[in-house]
Amino acid sequence: MSEDISTTGKWQFRPELIWRLLVFVVAILIVVVVTTRWTFWEGRAGSQDTDDAYLQADVTPIAAKVSGYIRDVPIQDYQHVTKGQLIAQVVDDDYQAAVAQADASLAGAVAQSEALRAQQQLQRANVEAANAAVDVLSANLVQNDRDVARQQKLLEGGSSSTEAAEKLRTTQAQLTAQLKQSRAQATAAARQLDVLGAQIKQADATIAAQQANARIAHINLGYTRIVAPRDGVLGQRQILPGQYVAVGAQVVSVTPLPHVWVIANYKETQLGHMAIGNRAELSVDTFPDRKLSGHVVAFSPASGSQFSLLPPDNATGNFTKVVQRIAVKIEIDNADGLAGRLRPGMSVIARVEASDSKQ
Repeated sequence: MSEDISTTGKWQFRPELIWRLLVFVVAILIVVVVTTRWTFWEGRAGSQDTDDAYLQADVTPIAAKVSGYIRDVPIQDYQHVTKGQLIAQVVDDDYQAAVAQADASLAGAVAQSEALRAQQQLQRANVEAANAAVDVLSANLVQNDRDVARQQKLLEGGSSSTEAAEKLRTTQAQLTAQLKQSRAQATAAARQLDVLGAQIKQADATIAAQQANARIAHINLGYTRIVAPRDGVLGQRQILPGQYVAVGAQVVSVTPLPHVWVIANYKETQLGHMAIGNRAELSVDTFPDRKLSGHVVAFSPASGSQFSLLPPDNATGNFTKVVQRIAVKIEIDNADGLAGRLRPGMSVIARVEASDSKQ
C-alpha cells in the first residue's frame, strides 16, 4: 500500500501549492483589512474628493397671481431680464372695472360719512337750542312761582283779587307743561346726537372696508403685469398669448446668473476633518481642463435621506448599514473666466482640503 502511495506521488511535497495557498491567504487578508479600515483611512485623508457634486443657483419660478387670459408675452426663452421688466400681461379689463367699482364705493362711503358729520353739527345746534329753551322756561317758571306766592299774600291781606291769583296759577301750569315738553325735546335731541355718533362710527368702518377693497382691486390690477422679481436669465416660457392662466400657474423661471455655487454630496465618513472655510478645488465636467477654486461655506443639517418623502426607519425589520451622504455647500471664489458660462445642474468633481481645518 505504501509503495502505491509513494509511486503515485499523491502526498508528494509540492512547493508551488504552498506558495499559491500563501498568496491566496495574503490576498484574503488584504481584502479584509482594506474593507474594514477603508473608511478610517478615507476619513483621515488630507483631501476629500467626490464626483457627486453639481452646480446650483436660486432658480425662482414666476407664477401668475391673478387668473385670466394672456394678452402679451414680450420676452423670449433664455432671455436676460432686469428686475421689474414685463414678462407677461394678463387681460385687465375686468380688473380695471373692479378698480372703478371699488373707488366709487369708497367715494360713496366717504360722502355718506361727511353727510352724517354735517347732520351731527346741525344736531349739536339743536341740542344747544333745546337746552336753552329749557333754561328759559325754568327761569320763567321760577319767576312765576314767586309771583304766585306774592299774589297769595296780597290776596290774604285783601289787597288783590282772586281773578289775578287764578291767572298766575294758570300761567304756572302752562309753564310747567312747556318745561316738561322742552326737557323731553332736549333729551330726544341728545339721543339723536348719540345715534348720529354711532352712525358716523359705522360709516368710518365702512370707509375702512371700502379702502381695503379698493386697495385689493388696485393690487390685483397691478398683478396683471407679471414682472421679473430680480435680474437674471429666463428659462423656457410656459405660456403664450391667448392662453388662460390660473392663480399660481407657473409662467417662467428666472435664474440670477452668474451667481452659482456647488453642492457636493460627501459620504459621512469623509466629513471627520472637514470644516467651514476649507479650501476647495473644483472641476466642471463641461470644462475639464479648467480648475476653479472655492471654499466650504455650509453643511446640510441632515443627510439626504432625512429629507426624502419616506425617511428610512431602521427600528424595525432587518438592518443593512448604508453610508449616508451629507450635502456640503461650496462657494466659488475664482471661476477662471467661466462665470458667465456656468449653469445650474452641471456636474462637478470637488476636492476639499480637509487638512486645512479651522476647527
